[in-house]
Amino acid sequence: MAKILSMEIPKKWFEGIPDDFTIIRQVISLGIRQYKIGQALELYKNGGGSIGYVAEIYDLPKADLIQEAQRRGIEPEFTEETVLEELGL
Repeated sequence: MAKILSMEIPKKWFEGIPDDFTIIRQVISLGIRQYKIGQALELYKNGGGSIGYVAEIYDLPKADLIQEAQRRGIEPEFTEETVLEELGL
């Protein structure tokens, strides 16, 4: 389902970006994805669940979230509970 949003965006933000709806839509989509990744990793770091769980909450591919966590230097905590959860036991 689409959400209609009307807002004023500073012209400076679009400097260097072609005035093309498809490209602007892609820029907004990438921004939302990065925001969701940041929120998911923050929840993960604060003990809000396993990487798989937070990926599911934020509707992100688990592999992408793992890769981004590695880029940001976020190391997984391995407790017996998280190992069993990751193994699906």
